[in-house]
Amino acid sequence: MTLPLPGFASAAVLIGASTGGPPLVERILRTLPADFPAPVAVCQHMPPGFVEGWAERLGPLCWLRVKVAEPGEPFERGTVYLAPIGRHMRFAGEARSPRIRLDPDFADALFVPSLDYMFSSAADFFGSRALGVLLSGLGSDGALGMLALRRAGAYTLIQSPGTAVASSMPVSAEDLGAAVESVPAEEMPHVIVDRANGVF
Repeated sequence: MTLPLPGFASAAVLIGASTGGPPLVERILRTLPADFPAPVAVCQHMPPGFVEGWAERLGPLCWLRVKVAEPGEPFERGTVYLAPIGRHMRFAGEARSPRIRLDPDFADALFVPSLDYMFSSAADFFGSRALGVLLSGLGSDGALGMLALRRAGAYTLIQSPGTAVASSMPVSAEDLGAAVESVPAEEMPHVIVDRANGVF
């Protein structure tokens, strides 16, 4: 039996994915209700030119607004922000009024946007009020960032490797001890809703 944690709701939900991720990301976003308690940031590795079309297609299918993130815009509940290709998505501003920060790559990261950069920034900005989600993907992007989230007291979910098209990203996070919970793909959308609302 799971019970709500009184007064808790996530201040931010961060979702990272790569190879094999888009179908599950879409399922998650279509499941999130209109009263979902937190803004959502999504970093999905994609070729240039695909994110804009993805946002347009997802918009009519979701209860929440879906858009490509823009520099300096408010990070507000009711909206899903997709990281644009070629910029790292981070968070800035005041605790009560976070904003999107989009940075060029100065460190020759393998992926731009990088899941590690997004998760690490969320760990610094939101701390224990963040909910991090790492889905299917090749490589290890996101593992170190998820570890930063967990060390900051955030709740972290990985897609259970046996249900991932490409399991190396969630396995990398699991090997670091960065995951609080491993969740099968079919359960992930509803688990995210529960955890964001403080149901554990």
